[in-house]
Amino acid sequence: MNIETRVNPEKSHSNIERATANDLPSIQELTNKLFEYEIENGFDDNIESKWSFSAEGEKELQDRITSKNSIGLVNKVDGKAVGYLIGLIRDEETGRLDAKYAELEHMFVSENERGKGIGEALVEAFKSWVKNNDLNKIKVNVSFDNKKAIEFYKKVGLAPADVTMSGEI
Repeated sequence: MNIETRVNPEKSHSNIERATANDLPSIQELTNKLFEYEIENGFDDNIESKWSFSAEGEKELQDRITSKNSIGLVNKVDGKAVGYLIGLIRDEETGRLDAKYAELEHMFVSENERGKGIGEALVEAFKSWVKNNDLNKIKVNVSFDNKKAIEFYKKVGLAPADVTMSGEI
């Protein structure tokens, strides 16, 4: 999958590619930035910011890139990864009519590249992959207080569906 998308007149082009093993270090770095962003903004204090560099994190990200039931996408500007998306096919919980769905698991666009259509292009490429896998439902978990992310996902055609409640005991 290689999608040429014009996202900003200031840039010559933005290139979305299916991630390969060579992209793993960039995806690890962007995942680290995503987790740090979540922590710094108070959206989730129960994540390990350096997880992507751990043996577990590296293996999971590598598996997401290489498995036939998942996809890694990277957005490159002038050859440098500035955004990524990881998605996978999941089974619905028991009792649901649709047995499978696609989960948008991780997505991040570098701060200085936001607002240029990169996120939208990544989601559109993910939607194409979802359709090619004969699925018709996408889910993403968003921190309740991350209003910018919620608005972004609404903009690309997703709608709030569930609220997960949690508390300390």
